[in-house]
Amino acid sequence: MSNSKFKYTLLTLLLLLSCNIQLLAQKNAFDINDFKKKKAEFIIKKTGLTDAEAKAFIPITNELMDKRFEINREVRKNVRELRKKNNKTEADYERLINESTEAKLKEAQLNKEYLVKFKKVLSAEKIYKYLQAEEDFMKQTLSNRHGRK
Repeated sequence: MSNSKFKYTLLTLLLLLSCNIQLLAQKNAFDINDFKKKKAEFIIKKTGLTDAEAKAFIPITNELMDKRFEINREVRKNVRELRKKNNKTEADYERLINESTEAKLKEAQLNKEYLVKFKKVLSAEKIYKYLQAEEDFMKQTLSNRHGRK
C-alpha cells in the first residue's frame, strides 16, 4: 500500500472512530427532557390524574425538580472534586457534610412551599399518591441505571 493510501485509510478509520465515540456519548448522555416526560407519564398513571389535573400539576412538579437540581448543584460539584483529591482532610469532609445538610434543609423548605402550590390543584389524596409515585419512580430509575452498567 502506498504511503498516501495508508494515510487516507488511517484518516478514514480515525474519522469513523471519532463519529462512533460521539454517537456513543450522545446515547449515554442524560436527557432531562426525556426524564421529565417519563416521570410525568409515570406520575399521571400512578396518581390517576385527569387530563386537566395533569396539565396544571406536571409543570409545577417540573419547576420543583429544576429548583431541587439547582440547590444540589454545588454539593454535586464538591463531591466530584473531593473524589478526585488525593489528600482528603477532615476539613474537606466537614465542609461537604455541612453543605449537604444545608442543601437538604433548603430542599425541605422548598418542598414545603410547593406543597402549598400542589394543594391548589390536587386533593390531599392525590398529593399523597404523587409523593409515593415520585419515590417509586426514582427507585425504579436508579435500579434501571445500576442494572445497565
